[in-house]
Amino acid sequence: MISNDITNSLSRKFIELQKQFDDLTPVLEVVSALIERAISENFDARGRWDGNENDITIFSGGSQKWKALASSTKEKYQRLGWELEPTLNRSKGLMSTIEVRPQGKSSVVISANSPYAAIHQFGGTLKPTIPISLKMRKFFWAKYFETGKDNWKALALTKKKELKPMIQVPARPYITMTEEDLEEIISLLNSLL
Repeated sequence: MISNDITNSLSRKFIELQKQFDDLTPVLEVVSALIERAISENFDARGRWDGNENDITIFSGGSQKWKALASSTKEKYQRLGWELEPTLNRSKGLMSTIEVRPQGKSSVVISANSPYAAIHQFGGTLKPTIPISLKMRKFFWAKYFETGKDNWKALALTKKKELKPMIQVPARPYITMTEEDLEEIISLLNSLL
């Protein structure tokens, strides 16, 4: 977690600027660009956070990397011919939905409009409902004959019409700022005062 000294200093600098200028939009444009760069660095570094899954905020920056992909995810990616890395940024889909922009004369809004943005930022449990089709049953039989594992046979013979797996997704906070990121913003603000 970022020290209170740095967040308090950042807050004081913005208050000082608001006293001097009615409209901070030009400053916020530059601050937005610095925040975007920090988020991009989070993806490049595969995580820069403090590791505390119970309190994830923009000020959760640190040196902790994200958890590695699950072995089942790696197997799926390999089966489909997809690259394993970079985590969360293989297709650039999530990153392309992140927006950092000034709002009004004195604030910055950060948003990620991907349907899976929040689950990756904060982690959690997914409970999808997957209908069992005839094609799936054939796949289960094929896997049973290939591997001899009884769990595939059980899936092929199940009377259920759908599966409801529970998938645990670890937190991989990508909207975070490190102390160094915030110090750069404070330095920018100091140059304006």
